[in-house]
Formats: sequence, structure tokens, C-alpha cells
Amino acid sequence: MAEQLLQAPGLVDITELILFSANKKLDITNFLVELNLYESIFNPVVSGTLTLADNTNLLSLFPLIGEEFIFINLVTPSLDDGKRIFKTFKVYSIANKAYAKDGSTIIYELNIVSTEAFNDTLNPLFMAFDGTPQQIISNIFLNYLQAVRNLPLSKLSGNSADIDKTPLTFLESPDNIIKFVSPGWSPIQCINWIASKSLPAKDKAANYLFWETTKGFYFSSTDKLFSNAKRLLNGTYFYSQSYINTLGPDEKFKAMYSIKSLSVEKTLDQLDNTRTGYLSSTLIDINLYNKTFKNVVYDHGNKFTGYSHLNDNETVPLFDLSTVRNPAGYIEINYSVPKLHNNTNTNFDEISKYMHGNRRSNMLELNNFKMQLVVPGRTDLEAGNIIKIVFPKGTPGALSSHDKAADIHDKLYTGYYMITNLSHKINPKTHYITMNVVKDSFPKAEYYKALK
Repeated sequence: MAEQLLQAPGLVDITELILFSANKKLDITNFLVELNLYESIFNPVVSGTLTLADNTNLLSLFPLIGEEFIFINLVTPSLDDGKRIFKTFKVYSIANKAYAKDGSTIIYELNIVSTEAFNDTLNPLFMAFDGTPQQIISNIFLNYLQAVRNLPLSKLSGNSADIDKTPLTFLESPDNIIKFVSPGWSPIQCINWIASKSLPAKDKAANYLFWETTKGFYFSSTDKLFSNAKRLLNGTYFYSQSYINTLGPDEKFKAMYSIKSLSVEKTLDQLDNTRTGYLSSTLIDINLYNKTFKNVVYDHGNKFTGYSHLNDNETVPLFDLSTVRNPAGYIEINYSVPKLHNNTNTNFDEISKYMHGNRRSNMLELNNFKMQLVVPGRTDLEAGNIIKIVFPKGTPGALSSHDKAADIHDKLYTGYYMITNLSHKINPKTHYITMNVVKDSFPKAEYYKALK
């Protein structure tokens, strides 16, 4: 299989594709037309579509009513088992039913979502919570959200030891205390709310997120991901066919890291960044306990160097630091009730005014410079991963050696990017990924060199 991978990047090994309900199970691998799976650091669950071509009257033999389960088990050849997609989804609707030209084949689409999405819908929470963000989120996740990811296998064996539950990984653990009463929010609503009230270490970004990939759930700030960019690097991609053409027979695996297509979806919009409060903002905090108010001004240009960024510490923002920034351009009002709880001076009522501008600017920064890439599929890639992209400088002429490739790449835009959204597109023969990647800074030396 490894040899097959070297010759044809984008191959996939579909080990199992099982449709099952309470009392029926069917292997639908031979019905597959296309499988799409979507994940994002901004979405708490994975969703997807499964397109099937049916010429055996499956709809009557296995009545599909939109409440079945789909078990997916597939891997990129040559990757180990820990890097396969191995998860149960639930069908929530059937769409786009059509007849093929042969008159005997029905094509339809199953809309699927992580089983945790149904647990979230079925478990409104009317209760109080008290503890650190990790303590509260772990409690909610384990008791009200977590589901079995190998559901058909555990059901068949009947052995609890065979149950493999979807994990939750904390890449970072803020330690402020939070007390609140959930007014019927779903588990995911509660977790997302806690993420917005989690206090980072001093001078760190307050951009905590909760998301799911095909491997599990994560809770982290992107500041933490950026600070570990080199350690978390998941491949160096090349947007240069000339470079790929220089690869020798024993290096064909590097074609896995070729970019098939690339488009810049969004670049910095200074007018929009002023209106939305990215550059600077003001929060008017009204203290309902003391009957006072306080204007809290935040300037992202002044705070930028204190945060972690993708391209090491020697970086500059995507906007010029001389850009006029008026904190009155974006104003919000916050009502705080300090001393609402005893012994919680780090509860959200006490700290929200100090983290509001921090979180807002750092979250908006994730959408300032965004590109879309299409690359050969890999089952080990996840939303939140860091990749490196090497861009050619635009110098005429083909590359003739690896050394020359290193000399002429664009050093301003070449660098680390974070995957924010990822879509797997899989058919019986090939696997491609369409992803959105973001950049938050320029290398300082290259930026000032470009200005000369």
C-alpha cells in the first residue's frame, strides 16, 4: 500500500462503511459515490454528506427514514491506525433524490452529523456549575455530550470493554473560577459560553475555542496552537509544479504535499477592521453593584507583540502599526455584577471588561488573511493543525534543483498557516481535501525588507 501511495497521492483505503439501525446492518461501500466530511475550529461537531447510487432497491430493503447510523473507517495508505478516520455519525435527513439515466439507479444524499450533536439537542441543562473551565467542561462533556465512536462494533460485541468513546483533549487549561446557572442551554452552548469567559495567562490571547475533528474534541486557545507551531507542524506544502517536477523516484511521497489549487479568499480590509473593533475598541462597563461605569480601551497594535503568533516572535501584524486607530470606532456596553458570588474574584463578572477587547480582536484576526487550498487527501489532517506553505517568488523560469527552490521562494508569504476549516472529499478511488488556512502575521525582517 505504501508503494501505491508514492505513485498516486490521494489514494484512500475504505476499510468499512456501514449503515445500521437498531436491528439491521449493511455494508454500503459498493453504493458509495462520494463522501464529504466537514470540520472547523469554529464548529463544535463534524458534519457531512454521503451520496449513494442504489440499483438494488436499498430504500425498501433497508428503509431509510433519517434516523440511521453510519460507521466510517478509512485511512490514507501507509499511515498507521491512529491516523485513520474511525467514527460513527447519525443520519438526520435524506436529500437530493434523483434517478440516473439508466432508469434503474436512484441517487440520493444522506446528511450526517456526529452523534454528539443529537446528545446536545436532547440534553438541555438546568443547573448550576462551579469550578475552573476544564473542570466544568469535563463534567458537561462526560455526562451529557460524549458518545461512542465505534457504535456498531460495540453493539455487536455487547462487551463494554470494546466501547471506544470520542475523546476530549485540553491543549490548554485556564485556571480562573467560573460560577453560573445554565438556563436550559444545551451542553455545547454551555461549553462555548465558558470558552468566551476563560481567562488566559497575563498578556495572552483570550481566543478559546471548542471544536471537533474526525479524531476527537479539542479545547484550546489559538494562542497556544501558535506558540507550538513548529512542534505541531503537519507537513510543508509547495505551490510550485516546477519544484514537484524536480523530485527523484525516491521522493515521490513529497507529491502528497503539492497544492493542486489555491485562491486568496480574504485579505486585510482596514475599513471593516475599524468598524468591527479589530484594530481598537472601547467597552463601557456598567457596575450594577456600585452604580458606576468604566471605559476600558483596547488597542490591538499595542498588545500585538505580547501574543503568540505563527511565525515566531519576530513578527509584525498584517496592518501597519502607524495605521490610525480610534477606539471610539467600535463601542460595546457590558453590565457587570461583582460580588455576585463569594470568593470568585476571577469570575466572568469581575474580569470580562479586561478580556473583551482581547478576545474580540484575536478572534477577528483569524479571518483577516484567508486562503483556500485543494491538496491530496490525508486522514491525519485536522482543523487546528499547523502547516507550512512555500510560495514561489514569481521569478521566471523553472526550478532546476532543490537548492534553487530554497533561494527563490517568497519569504514574506512563505511560512506557517493554521487550518481553520477542512473538507474531506472521498470517492472509492480518490481522496482530496479542500481547506481554509489563515495567516496572522508577517516575518518582521522580510516585511521591512519589502518596504524598502
